[in-house]
Amino acid sequence: MVIRCEHLVKIYQTADAFRALDDVSLEVKKGEFVSIMGPSGCGKSTLLNILGLLDEPTNGEYFLNGAPTAHMKDSKRSQARWKNIGFIFQSFNLMPHLSVLENIALPMRYSNLPHKEILPRARELAIRIGLGDKLTNTPLQLSGGQCQRVACARALANRPNLILADEPTGNLDSKASTDILTLLQELNREGITIVMVTHDPQIAQGTHRTIYMKDGKIL
Repeated sequence: MVIRCEHLVKIYQTADAFRALDDVSLEVKKGEFVSIMGPSGCGKSTLLNILGLLDEPTNGEYFLNGAPTAHMKDSKRSQARWKNIGFIFQSFNLMPHLSVLENIALPMRYSNLPHKEILPRARELAIRIGLGDKLTNTPLQLSGGQCQRVACARALANRPNLILADEPTGNLDSKASTDILTLLQELNREGITIVMVTHDPQIAQGTHRTIYMKDGKIL
């Protein structure tokens, strides 16, 4: 089991003590491609942040690759993120002044990968996503679909076994959205587990199963 959550609760201490997650339990097996759907504010992104070790639950347990995460020190959480998880965001989150090659290489520069292997692997990933002829281009010189392809390649840089995607097609037209879904499906067939938040039912239909959320709960 790659992901196991037991009775997750997340409370933000606002004036009304907002409960973003309310007793959420779920499991994601190795090799699954799971989509999460629900209205804005239902807790999808909060859940994804906890799965990505970017946030911690107020209560409940989260096990990543069988290991409990509740009492991980910050250094261990960072190490687990770099080693196990690739992130893809709706807004791409690329560095605008860096080239395609350097954006893909960036996560590897924070890992233990030998320096001489970084750029060759980044080049290999760029070729794989069909941007081998755009290595020196910056994000401002690319289309939205191309930027998201770079983000996908960057997510693969450290060979994660889990990809977390938050609305990866949200800013794209229908063709680019289909291209990204096809790429994610290909990665999943190679054994990478994927959890994706989406508002698009057609995109969700391309995954193995869909989890529906409302008011912080799984329906």
